Amino acid sequence: MSAGPPEISRMAVSTDLVASRDRVAYWADVVCRQLIRAEVCSVDSGAQGFHGTLERTRMGGMDVCRIRASGQRVVRTPAQAKGGDEPVCVIALQVEGSGCVSQNGRLAVLKPGDVTLFSNSRPYELRFDGAFEQRVFILPESVAVGSIGDMDSVAALGLGGMHPGSRLLRAFGDALADASGLPQGQAVQLRAGMLETLSAVVSSAIGQSPKVPALKRYHLARIHTFIRDNLADPDLDVECIAAAMQMAPQHLHRLFEGEARTVSATIWHLRLAACSRDLALPALGHLGVADIACRWGFSDPAHFSRRFRQAFGASPRDWRRAALAAVP
Repeated sequence: MSAGPPEISRMAVSTDLVASRDRVAYWADVVCRQLIRAEVCSVDSGAQGFHGTLERTRMGGMDVCRIRASGQRVVRTPAQAKGGDEPVCVIALQVEGSGCVSQNGRLAVLKPGDVTLFSNSRPYELRFDGAFEQRVFILPESVAVGSIGDMDSVAALGLGGMHPGSRLLRAFGDALADASGLPQGQAVQLRAGMLETLSAVVSSAIGQSPKVPALKRYHLARIHTFIRDNLADPDLDVECIAAAMQMAPQHLHRLFEGEARTVSATIWHLRLAACSRDLALPALGHLGVADIACRWGFSDPAHFSRRFRQAFGASPRDWRRAALAAVP
């Protein structure tokens, strides 16, 4: 997504005038062109067939979208995440129906009123088992982190709809989408107010202030990027990361105080999440479980299977079988 045009712009697309057999492909093309490149497949469209509508208002350097569609699965693959797109933050507010968002090994289950966040710079999966409606805000990640901190620590974090801030976010979305003739400067101010509201909701969810000092936020972002870029290296550990960051291992540990996981736990968590995503991709069906484990730094298949079962409650083979069976 670009920084945004100088004036408010709107567009709307729908599958209603598309032949039934072509609707999923058309919708996938719309999602890729208008929002974020991803793989899309239909899930339980029912007797009425697949349908989808997208209304997008671009203002203040942000896209405000209203999405109504049939059940679907949307996967942002590792290759797409590394494809050079501008990093953006996606704020998704569930209006109707239910769904789930997974990224970084974390899963957010959404019911009406709930909010979550995710980034296009890392793989993710969205799943809606039936018809749904979402209000989606898309803005540059560099803008979002100023209010919510490191995206990796909040991605796919479930933000309950009972928090007053969640209701305010929906009000912001309704107002911004319906804005007419609003000066660009005021649109930017409204975006800032929305992010401050989101900051309060995130703070409530994680039990601490997201206002991390800028220097610490900078170092954490560098560390998380290095970890993700080197997950496939079986020798990746605290000492390796500290050497790359040119800091003492003790300082590295201190930076992670107050984070959801330690450095080592973060590495294992992200490796397992990457393996779970690859196991669920039909395009990688030709690879064995051990091959996928090796792709993400696991050198011992038995150790990988044990850790995977502890994390996901199923063996890697059973996980893959269930995930692929759900794909039409």
